[in-house]
Amino acid sequence: MLLALTKPQEDFVFSEVRFPAIIGGLGSGKTKAGTARLILLMLADKGTNAAYYMPTYDLLRLRAFTGLEEELQALGVGYESNRSDYSIKVIGYGMIILRSYDNPERIVAYEVAHSIVDELDTLAKSKAELVWRKITERNRQKCNHPQGNTVGCVTTPDQGFNGFIYKRWFKNATVNTEVIKAPTASNPFLPDGYIDQIRENYDATLADLYLNGEIVSLTQNKVYHFFDRDHHHTDRVLWSDDDHIMIGVDFNIGGCCAIVSIIEDGNPVTVDEFISHDTRDFCIKLSTYRKEGRKITVYPDASGQSQRTNASRSDIDIIRDSGYFVDCPRANPPIRDRVNSVNGLLSHNNWLINTKNCPNLAEALEAQGYDGRGVPEKYNEHPAIDDWVDAAGYFINRRWSLSRPIFETDIGMSL
Repeated sequence: MLLALTKPQEDFVFSEVRFPAIIGGLGSGKTKAGTARLILLMLADKGTNAAYYMPTYDLLRLRAFTGLEEELQALGVGYESNRSDYSIKVIGYGMIILRSYDNPERIVAYEVAHSIVDELDTLAKSKAELVWRKITERNRQKCNHPQGNTVGCVTTPDQGFNGFIYKRWFKNATVNTEVIKAPTASNPFLPDGYIDQIRENYDATLADLYLNGEIVSLTQNKVYHFFDRDHHHTDRVLWSDDDHIMIGVDFNIGGCCAIVSIIEDGNPVTVDEFISHDTRDFCIKLSTYRKEGRKITVYPDASGQSQRTNASRSDIDIIRDSGYFVDCPRANPPIRDRVNSVNGLLSHNNWLINTKNCPNLAEALEAQGYDGRGVPEKYNEHPAIDDWVDAAGYFINRRWSLSRPIFETDIGMSL
């Protein structure tokens, strides 16, 4: 008997990459896709073991065991289930080990060739990263799969842009990863009215997550609440005849975050981003944008006037000495002014961003929220989310300030 699969399930089950993910809505058949893939990998690689992971042992008993047994029966493959030991012996092939990842430190003392991890995005990003490391460490049994050991992920993207799923399969996608989208509507076996019932339970954003498996922003009290990835996207890139580009930069210990923009019809269009190790590295990378007849203006963090890369010159001195025009106030504007300037442009659709070329900036605009004191959150990692929006804010507030006009003197200093 053949397995009955939807199109998204089939794409996941037969994916040839090492780390495929089926990301879908509620009731889209993600777990069925996971159990089917695991069994077919075992049958194609006789003598190997496999593992299926879920958040709790209750879910393993209720869903994973049942799903695996149903698939084995449908394929006519003999098996022996041991629910007390959380394992299934697939007769003539190998063992399926079922484990909860509620305590990642207990993912030890066995080896498998292939794994499926179910609903990983129910975890916060830091814990999901730990679980992922522990699971991949178990995947070291020799196998005959063309891509070697595989780990598939089946999940709803519960954590949105703040989650491990977004980071691993979207932001840091590689040739070894693949995303298969599985909307709830792709499952023809759901009862009538199920989708309408789910839609009534959530607002439009969460309905997009739970019905379409879309990555959405879940940040409450978002700082840049007017930003919409689709609405503010442009495919505009830097053209050879662009004669003036503007660079917003935030200096940080451990790296400088920079955004690259042009002005069209009086409004900013951000076309690129880059990160550098220090100010000298920033200048080297900035030189790749140099072209005869092109002016480059840098809008930096004003702290760079006193912050020094070496004992004799400040960060801003190094940029000026490298031949770039620097437009910098004596002190950084208040955070509120920068936020208002950015939101002012976004609210009128007057700032467009190539989100494909600027994934870090787009993520930052979607994810940054206010902390308990009512100020934009700061993050400990470097580069952090707030570094990218700060780089944008220095540039935008300098050119499109909502608080006061900008005047330039004849010696190139802005007042």
